[in-house]
Formats: sequence, C-alpha cells, structure tokens
Amino acid sequence: MASGNGDHLVVFTTSYPYSRVGESFLDGELPHLCMAFGTVTFVPRLYPPPGERLLRPLPENVSVETSIMHDAEKESTAVYYLRLALAALASPAFYAEFRKNYRSLLHPAGMRKALGYLGIALDVRGWVARRVERGLIDPGRTLLYTYWFDGTALGAALVKRVYPEIRCVSRAHGYDLYAERYAPPYLPFQETRACLLDRVYTVSEHGRRYLSALHPSYEFRVARLGTGDPGFFASPSVDGVFRIVSCSHLIPIKRIDLLVRGLAEAGRMWPDREFGWVHIGGGPEQAEMEAYADATLPGNVGCRFTGYVANAAVLEHYRKNPVDAFINVSESEGVPVSIMEAESCGIPVIATAVGGTPEIVSGATGILLPENPSPGEIADAVGRLAADPGGGRAMRSACRENWERRYDADRNFSAFAADLEVLLPVAGRPGRVPETSPRSSPM
Repeated sequence: MASGNGDHLVVFTTSYPYSRVGESFLDGELPHLCMAFGTVTFVPRLYPPPGERLLRPLPENVSVETSIMHDAEKESTAVYYLRLALAALASPAFYAEFRKNYRSLLHPAGMRKALGYLGIALDVRGWVARRVERGLIDPGRTLLYTYWFDGTALGAALVKRVYPEIRCVSRAHGYDLYAERYAPPYLPFQETRACLLDRVYTVSEHGRRYLSALHPSYEFRVARLGTGDPGFFASPSVDGVFRIVSCSHLIPIKRIDLLVRGLAEAGRMWPDREFGWVHIGGGPEQAEMEAYADATLPGNVGCRFTGYVANAAVLEHYRKNPVDAFINVSESEGVPVSIMEAESCGIPVIATAVGGTPEIVSGATGILLPENPSPGEIADAVGRLAADPGGGRAMRSACRENWERRYDADRNFSAFAADLEVLLPVAGRPGRVPETSPRSSPM
C-alpha cells in the first residue's frame, strides 16, 4: 500500500534490486519506505555478475533508474574506474582532500579510494542535477537516501551544496565507517560525508559513538537493521553431534581460516566428540578455505561450504536442520544481520567483540570472544556450549527475546521510515529542520 503524499524518495544502492546476494535486508525495509513516500526510485551503481542478477518484484510506486549503472559486460571495470578517476582529478574537491590528508593519499590504496569515492560522487551529483533540470526531481519534495556511507553518500553531500533545500541522509554500517579496517587507515572525505548530510544513521551504538568522537559538533542517530520473524525455532541436535553454522562472504576480514583452526582445536581437545560445521556463503576465498579446512580439520569435525545461496535459503537451513551454535570470528563488523537471523531462530551465538557485535551478543545469548581470539579460545567457547545443553536451552530463549526487543525488522524499519518521512513537507505539515543541518560546508 503506497502513501498518498507526493514525497519522492531516491535510494542509492550498490546493486539492489538486481543482486541475488548483498543488500537483501532492503527487502524488509522497502514496504515501510513505500508506505512513507509517494514514490520510491532505486538508483543502483553496479550490475552484479550475470549469475547473481535477479530483478526483484517491486511495489507499484517503486521504479529503478539504471542510467549510472556500470555493466562489466559492456565496459571493462578498469576502464570504468579510470573514467571515475579522471573525473575526480578534474575536480577541485580532490585537491582540497589531498591538502587535508596528503599522507594517506600518497599511499596507492588511499589514492585509489579517494579517486573512486569522488568519481562516484560526481556521477551521483550529475545524475541528480540532470533530473532537477528536466523537472523529474523537485528538490523541495525529494529525499536522497544512500544505503552506504561511501562515495554515494559523498555524492549526496555534493548535491546538498548545489540544492540546499533537498534533504539527504545515509546509513553507515561497517566497511563504510571504520577507517581502521584499511591500510592506510583512511576513508576519504569523511568530514564532508558526516557533516554535510542532514542525517547519518549508524546501524549500531558503537558506530554512533565512533562518528561522534570524530565529529562532536554533529548529532548522529542509531537506526538498527532487523530481520523478519522466521516463525519457528531451530532445533538442537539430538544425536550427539554438535552442529555449528557460520554465514558470511568469504573474504579475509571474516577470518574463516581462524575459525578453521579453532574448530580443529576443538576436535583435538574433545576427540570423542563429533562436530559438524556448515559455512553458508561464497566469495573469492571459497576454494582456498575449502582446501584449508580439508587439510586442517581432524576426522571428528565435518565441514561443508554451501557457496552463495539466497537469503531465504539460510532460514530454510535453520528450519530443516538442527543447529546448536552460530559462530562469527570477523575482525570488524557493524551489527551482523547473520547474527540477527540466528537469534531470531533461537540459536546461541559465539562471536568476536568487534564493532556493534557486543550489542547483540552477551553471556545471556551466547559467548563473546575477545576481538582477536586464539584458536584455543574459540575451541573453548565451542566446548562450553557443547558441554551444557541445559544452558543452551536458556540461551535459545534469551536469543529470541533479544531479537524481539531490538532487531525485529518491522519495528525497526517502521521507525526508520517515519524518521525519514518527517524531513519532507506534506500537505498541512511543514518539513522539520534537521538537527544535523550544517551551517557551513566542511569542504
């Protein structure tokens, strides 16, 4: 059911609504956005690889604009980023950033990131400007929403400089927020992105504190993500096997190699116990991690890598198979949606105390590991849960209660959409001046 007002929400994404994987949490958010705004336009930036493309069915008041999407089948990725870099190098904003953060930009990785962010931002600014000129966007009735706090958020900030009346907001998750994830520890144009937008919504309290420490003069808000009610509790194992699930993209930051070593240690510590591990998700490290697991895990620790699966298939696994624990040993996180899903099904969680993870995992809902656990510490946590089925039952109830209280998608996304809605005027109600509106440009 669409809102009857004339407000226009423009949502910048990486690939949604085309991608089979990634950004799937927008599925739960979209109905609430459609209720709050008269029209919703998605502006994805990249076509996913052909095997991962799927255009989702969309509500009647939702459209997709593909004019700035890059398709690697039509233009090589190298040419695309070269085009972005050349546009960035022609912009005075690049040289202002260089003067401010020249040490980071002298590093090749820092230079690539700055050029990429600004090139994407200029694409976004140009796209909006062309539509304003053609009367397709009314700045006074449009809200720009960037799902990631990256180059698209910078683009919205640049739009704000040209059209001060347009409202611009962004979410901030993890990869797009924490500079310490990178070498050098640098995310470009952060002050511009953080302070020129009307609002920045972090997905965790940890993220809000992080931004507030860097920019204490501005207010940042927490808008938690959430998952839908699966409608069932996952079952524990009853055959003596302790079954573990992990779910993530297979990239270095997820430290699946560390998880393999931890499970191998558990197998050696309890040689008479049988463990089963399933990793849900694919990525560039899949072949390497499969080979590493085969070579490292003892005979009493079984493993299976599913590769990429649709989000619904994760819940289907929990519904059809016993699961005793979910585990995440990532070195950095926002608040993992995978943990929300596990807790919604009543699955105890073992996870590293990074980013916003301590906000969802506690002694009541599982075991919180140190930020950089040893394989022995991972093994000990697995062993503690495996040895205490009674405690596991209590944790299952606590997990579900924690999800209902803090990570229910309908509740969280409804509140978020309402917070966005009041930024724009509707008949009989003037738009509210955002608390975070900057008084001067930081760029």
